[in-house]
Amino acid sequence: MYDLIGDIHGHATELRQLLTKLGYAEQHGIYRHPTRQVIFLGDFVDRGPHIRETLCLVRAMVDAGTALAVMGNHEYNAICFHELHPAGGHLRPHIPRNIFQHVRTLEEFSSREGWAEWQGYIQWFKTLPLFLDLPGLRVVHACWDPRHIAFLQAQLPTGRLTSDFLLRCAERGTPEYVAVEETLKGKEVHLPTGVQFHDKDGNPRTKMRTRWWTDPHICTYQDYYLESIDSLNSLPVAVDELADVWHYQDAVPVFFGHYWLRGTPQLLSPHAVCLDYSVAKGGELVAYRWQGETELTPAGLVSAQGGSTLLAEE
Repeated sequence: MYDLIGDIHGHATELRQLLTKLGYAEQHGIYRHPTRQVIFLGDFVDRGPHIRETLCLVRAMVDAGTALAVMGNHEYNAICFHELHPAGGHLRPHIPRNIFQHVRTLEEFSSREGWAEWQGYIQWFKTLPLFLDLPGLRVVHACWDPRHIAFLQAQLPTGRLTSDFLLRCAERGTPEYVAVEETLKGKEVHLPTGVQFHDKDGNPRTKMRTRWWTDPHICTYQDYYLESIDSLNSLPVAVDELADVWHYQDAVPVFFGHYWLRGTPQLLSPHAVCLDYSVAKGGELVAYRWQGETELTPAGLVSAQGGSTLLAEE
């Protein structure tokens, strides 16, 4: 059975607290549980105070077999930030906005020895799968679209990113770009003309991430968009204007992070749960203790700081 843990973003103290609360004990630098295994949902780096410690802890567990992990968009961005483009520069351009996203991580690895260690982590990131399709559950950083999953399985039979694949991902509009972008960063739709909002970093946006686990046919914009826009909130979604009306309808539970949710951790549906509750923005580090159930229950949610219920051991 698995304990799934959301976006950490360098908050190693909260991670240690959560692992302890879940019944894991540190043995020779590796957290272990006698009967269970962790699955990390990605986004280990950037923003937080203890990025190097977080990476050391997570990688040690994965290497020892006490945890599995999927890639987050921040790991993917870091790979592309350092991957050279044949035409010059890098796959992720070194413009101020991109540098700012990685600055806390780069600071922690700024020494000569640290830089060599960081390059080792970049290579390790490339070994992380983009998703896990396990018996009874699915795991992805941002969005499980079966069309993208099938495409990625066909393109990456080893489950590992290749230099050729990364280069194709760097070209906007390619099938590789679209599949990775939506799998690691979520689905977006264009906002109506003249409407925009500012994201968590203050950047103006004219596209909106959507709640892909909900049916847009029965939603208002407040239910379908991931940010509130006062002028649209109460209106029903104009489904005819959507390029794609797909939403997750499978009975297999899917676990993901990425969305910087706030407030009390809760299920999104009986078969979908986001475990990113903004620990890097004053929120909580959250896990779900999965016991093999086909329908998720609120009792499975566990947070490092809060009073969430912890399920009894099997």
